Amino acid sequence: MPLFRARNRVEILRDMVARVIARSTLAGLTRNSVVYHILAAAADEDAETYFQLARLRDLFSIDRATGSDLDERAREIQPAVVTRNLALYANGVQTFSRPGTAGVLAIPAGTIVSGNDVKGSVKYRTTAAGSIPNLATTSAPIPIVALEAGARGNLAANQITQIVSRIAGVTSTTNPTALTNGRDREPDADFRARLKAFVRSLARGTITAIQNAVKGARLPDGSKVVFAKVVEDAFTPGVIRIFIDDSTGSIETFDSLYIGAPDAILAAALGGERRVFTTQRPIRDDGSFSLEVNAVPQVRGTVDAPGIDYILNPATGQITFTTSNYPTGLAIGDLVEAEYRFYTRLIQEAQRIVDGDPALPLAYPGFRAAGVRATVLPPQTVAQSIVAGIVVADDYDTILVAQNVVTAIQRYINGLDIGEDVIVAQIIEDAMAVEGMRDFLISDLSGAPPVNQVILDEQVARIAAASITLV
Repeated sequence: MPLFRARNRVEILRDMVARVIARSTLAGLTRNSVVYHILAAAADEDAETYFQLARLRDLFSIDRATGSDLDERAREIQPAVVTRNLALYANGVQTFSRPGTAGVLAIPAGTIVSGNDVKGSVKYRTTAAGSIPNLATTSAPIPIVALEAGARGNLAANQITQIVSRIAGVTSTTNPTALTNGRDREPDADFRARLKAFVRSLARGTITAIQNAVKGARLPDGSKVVFAKVVEDAFTPGVIRIFIDDSTGSIETFDSLYIGAPDAILAAALGGERRVFTTQRPIRDDGSFSLEVNAVPQVRGTVDAPGIDYILNPATGQITFTTSNYPTGLAIGDLVEAEYRFYTRLIQEAQRIVDGDPALPLAYPGFRAAGVRATVLPPQTVAQSIVAGIVVADDYDTILVAQNVVTAIQRYINGLDIGEDVIVAQIIEDAMAVEGMRDFLISDLSGAPPVNQVILDEQVARIAAASITLV
């Protein structure tokens, strides 16, 4: 079958003129003749039709569709599953100050403050009411959110210093910490790559499938998994660890509900049980797990090898009693209790995605292959620190440029994937890309001379604004 080829106006008009001459007694057509103008008008319309057909073909291609057309292709491929990540509003906290200390000074919700970046003013509003207490000059931190969604709202600490909504008695304001969680609308290239990765992951059980599946984990408050990496155990086939991060390096959250207040897993055994499950999962396997049967402490087994009394799978909360100490399983009436800590929020949600949820098979079909033990874990955060000298060009605000350099360094390091090394040359390039920078020299990187930092598979590099010293 021949391929579609769009024809242009010149080709169409040339063939029309040739056909008219061939089928008439005319020897030729001049450009000023009526027939030629009629044919030219028809050629224009045909060329426009070809153009629209070519554009239609492009719109139905994942590789060439853009904007809302790409969103439509995604909806056709997998409705309501793969959607473009929308822009997020940056949020943080703001403090307000006054010269005196007498009386309570209220800070109403909805107060507008602003800061400046290279493009101009960026505005924020308080989302809760606050106050400056009696005998105090500064308020407690009050939550703020950017009025405009996107990464532009990510300003460095002490950069939001202008009060737009005047409050009698308040003379100054500032943000004590940097705002870093604003995000631009997902660009076409990233959305297209994620859409293709999702299609490749439909096979399930593969590394690509699992990594892309957990990247879809998100919570109602906007928190989401940004990075994911599967690490296979070379010495124990069938065991994998999935490290995830939300770009902050502090994704690990856990609950100690069952420490000191045991989880009553089984109130009274019927007899013969060999497997039981904890109420909560995944379990934080930090050595705190203890199991009691009939209130007699049992020696804890290991996750990846036969234990003395039982084997624990922290991902699923499954406890399997060994045949050596429980040859016929539990006895009738046995009480099973356990003390443990369990992961919450994104780690818990990601584990649920990997293992699946029989109660919600459509929302959580599961991506782990049978016979594979997959555990979602937080990576080890390798905190970075930088000491560098900067030279700012004439006619630029040194403090503002330095703050923008800090933001640029944070954007690079905190945007690194799990297991991705910190490259000195990239830090220098990003710092020098800040408007107003003339020179940049790193004297210390993480307590040593500036060399590339090697990050292991289960580690992630992150840096706080307070760990960047510019002189």
